[in-house]
Amino acid sequence: MTITQETVEHVAKLARLELTPDEIQRYTQDLGKILSLVEQLNEVDLSQIEVGMDVNTPTNFREDKPVREFSREALMKNAPHEEDGFFRVPKILGDSAG
Repeated sequence: MTITQETVEHVAKLARLELTPDEIQRYTQDLGKILSLVEQLNEVDLSQIEVGMDVNTPTNFREDKPVREFSREALMKNAPHEEDGFFRVPKILGDSAG
């Protein structure tokens, strides 16, 4: 698979990233190199490698117990802004969000 500038621009648009022409060029080259390395992995002979997973081995589960590890006061010491016992964060959605 070949990475083109159009592919990088399309992915950037989907991710809502604004890239400069220099960044598009750099990411096109970088992603092309990464895919080339991944394709080399397909050439590795794994026929002598034993699969380390056995579907017949049971999974060991632990009992799920709720545990209060930290007090609210200790956690709120990390809050840059606190309001009524909660973290106060900047608004990220506009009024049009439904």
